[in-house]
Amino acid sequence: MSKAIDESREEREVRRFFERHLNLIVTRVPNTTSKTPDFLVDGEIPGYVVELKSRFDDDSFFEELEHGTTAVRSRSLGHDRWTQDNARRARKQMMSGDPTRERFWVLWFAVECLSSAKAMFDQVIGTLYGVRQVANWNEATHKWNGRDCLFVVPGVFERWSELDCAIVTLPHQITLCVNEFSEKAETFKSSTLYQSFARLGGPVSPSDLEANRGFLSIADRTIDRTDEDAVRNYLSQRYGLEKVQILNMKAHSAVAVVSRSDT
Repeated sequence: MSKAIDESREEREVRRFFERHLNLIVTRVPNTTSKTPDFLVDGEIPGYVVELKSRFDDDSFFEELEHGTTAVRSRSLGHDRWTQDNARRARKQMMSGDPTRERFWVLWFAVECLSSAKAMFDQVIGTLYGVRQVANWNEATHKWNGRDCLFVVPGVFERWSELDCAIVTLPHQITLCVNEFSEKAETFKSSTLYQSFARLGGPVSPSDLEANRGFLSIADRTIDRTDEDAVRNYLSQRYGLEKVQILNMKAHSAVAVVSRSDT
């Protein structure tokens, strides 16, 4: 096991996963004047390059709690800028560490929020796959139905196919998301990383989300997805839906500190 020096708790978790769970060799990439990835992982061919991005609550969240006020936050449940912007930066860092793209590229998102952590988790995965929520009218039941839809907007994986996968973690939860746009998608299925999740029920992938988890999908990439009418018409025709609406739903949370004397 290589020595970890001045690593954050989240970085130590990444190291522990690859070294202890997968029995691989983790090397910290030295910091330079240029942006570099966090780790190179060896012990199998072709190895991995790993970049960690952590999501914490903003400073004002804790300030509000310290002042005895209720901290109210909202998060999109689908595609959002935070994940996309960090994926863009991570791609540049990975390119610096593996310019010939010999290794599998792994983007690791550690969700460490106290406010709406599950919503942030959904937002990260929604941004990877360009998810928006879709509502449609069911004439038989006279009710609105709601489902998630893949690739309503170009997601991180579609934009940057060099990213072979992403690992998304919450405390006590870890998920592998596969990029089916990657040219290495089939090869990646034989990797130690992929197989470790396959033995536990399988990683997340667009094909699985659509086939087994009720997601809709914009499969035709020639559709102008900046034209919401075109997207609605496509979904209506492909799935036989009526009165389709494209939504960007948000989850809202309120957190407050309550003293024992108040309970």
